[in-house]
Formats: sequence, C-alpha cells, structure tokens
Amino acid sequence: MKVLIIDDEEKITNVLVSYFEKNGDTTYVAHTGESAIQIVDKVPLDVIVLDLMLPDMAGEDICEYVKLNYDIPVIMLTAKISIEDKLKGFEIGADDYVVKPFHPKEILVRAERLLPDSHKKQVIQFGQLEIHKSERRILLDHESIQLTQHEYNILLLLVENPKKVFSRDDIIKKIFGFETDVNPRVIDQHIKNLRKKIKDKYIQTVFGLGYKMNEKVEENEI
Repeated sequence: MKVLIIDDEEKITNVLVSYFEKNGDTTYVAHTGESAIQIVDKVPLDVIVLDLMLPDMAGEDICEYVKLNYDIPVIMLTAKISIEDKLKGFEIGADDYVVKPFHPKEILVRAERLLPDSHKKQVIQFGQLEIHKSERRILLDHESIQLTQHEYNILLLLVENPKKVFSRDDIIKKIFGFETDVNPRVIDQHIKNLRKKIKDKYIQTVFGLGYKMNEKVEENEI
C-alpha cells in the first residue's frame, strides 16, 4: 500500500517509515501541512497517518480537505486524550484515532485494517460501469468494454476520486509521470475516446477546470 505519514517529529516519521517499508509498503513523508497537501494531490494514496499538531496548519483542516476531495482512509495521531477531541476527529471524517505514545506496529495493523474500506477495492462500481482491477476489465451494462492502457488508467483515476476535478496537467502527472512532455490536448482526445466507449454521460467537463465523474449518474438522476 501507499502510505503518507504526516508529522513534524522526524523521529516518529522515521520509525513509521521503517515499519511500513519492512512490510513491503511504499511511504511518503510530510513534515508540514502544505507539503502534505501537495503529496495528496499528486500521489494515489491508500492511507494517511496524520498528526494533528503541525507547524503551519491544523491536522483537522488537512483531514477535511482529504475527505472533501478523495476517498482515502485517515488515521489521526494526537496527544489529546479527551473524548471531546476524539469525537471531533471522527466528526470531520477520521477513520481511526490513535493517542500518543503508541507502538508503530499498532499503526501498521490499523492501516491494513482500513484497506478493504479504501478506494483500492478490486471491483469498483459507478452507475452501470464496473471496473475489475485485478483483471483490468471494464463492464458497462454487464458487457465488456475494450480500453487502451491510457484510457483505462484515466478512467480508474476519475472513478477512484469521483468528487475531484482533474485538470489536464493533473492527469498527465498521475498517468504519465512528472518527467514528460505530453501535450495536454492528448488528454482531451483520450477523454473523447472514453466517452464514445462508455457513454457521454459518465465523464463531466467542468468548464475552465478539467474533468470529473458525473455524480448524477451515481445518484440515478440521469
């Protein structure tokens, strides 16, 4: 799994990184809220371990941002032990809450426990659209749809983050990587081809911003 660890204490991040990487996981580290948001927007994460006490912004604000834009489980770390603090954490969307001090193994176990509820499920459904990730297979109204590799990756990115609007540059960075000179108009062509294959209504153009999944389809409104 891909794990983002957000804590301004380097000793804590180093220990957690060691435990996760020994488990075979990929880790990302942020010591400030600003750098954390940048990673969240660039990397498809499976779980976030978030300390509430950061030098530049409140951990609660980061949690709210994540939950507004993505479907990523968040484990909060804090020295606050009152029930009011815990309830506030859950109210803003935290999936788990751990009070310091803690054992790193506990964080690893809690993170793995959250994975089945994350956006990395093996079968994702959006309206009549099904994505079977282990087989890289797409079904629409129970019929198989053939997509190119780039079309599949773009569709998966949008479906795993249905509330977020992705600009052309966002899609290029996530699908093709940072070291690339892909023309942004290529993304428009991929979207056009996707719409022909999975029906126009599924992918929405947000004028001046980019593309996202049309949530009205999921709500059966169209």
